[in-house]
Amino acid sequence: MNVPISRIVAALGGEQLINHRVRQEFDLMDVAIEGLPIASVAYLQNNFGFTNKEMSHILAISESTYQRRVRAKTRLTQDESEKAISLAEVYEKGMEVFQNKEDLDDWLTAKIPSLQNRRPITLLGSMLGRKQVMNVLNAILHGIYL
Repeated sequence: MNVPISRIVAALGGEQLINHRVRQEFDLMDVAIEGLPIASVAYLQNNFGFTNKEMSHILAISESTYQRRVRAKTRLTQDESEKAISLAEVYEKGMEVFQNKEDLDDWLTAKIPSLQNRRPITLLGSMLGRKQVMNVLNAILHGIYL
């Protein structure tokens, strides 16, 4: 992982929302297998400022299913949990790079030349897209122009 586990956990609302002690990647794997509580994902959604529609798209579930899970306070599936954990890593890396939410928001919605003029927000729904976004964030952090 490119981001310390503690920061990923914080982006997901901390151990109190996750309902699991997390000290290493194996703990995160256990959380994913068990399924992240929807409250943890809603916390991450709030950090990003995403709408239910945007978050459900990223998690590859329908908006109505996402809203139903929020109301019922259920858990995500393993696949959805892994996406959310990966998204939390992107969020924390973005905050490390930009230092404030407004600049990160602007970057997420701007067309980025090193992402073939795509908006990073449109790439967050796939593993390969999140990887590309992380690559660009790491490059920016290290002063590398892509």
